[in-house]
Amino acid sequence: MSKFKATANVVFNINGYERAFDKDTEYNMEKDVVDEFNAKGAITHPELSPFFVPVEIEETEADD
Repeated sequence: MSKFKATANVVFNINGYERAFDKDTEYNMEKDVVDEFNAKGAITHPELSPFFVPVEIEETEADD
């Protein structure tokens, strides 16, 4: 699993259940699931696409 951030408030219907995602919130999801959501979103709301982007991992330097 990887961390992805939602770029907009969005609701997906997954197996008959609604799942809401909040803008600027990080979620742990499988990349193939994110790709599927982004593909569906690009069809229904291309102006908001992509709905999920990878979260950049910030590296910090250890103090000596």
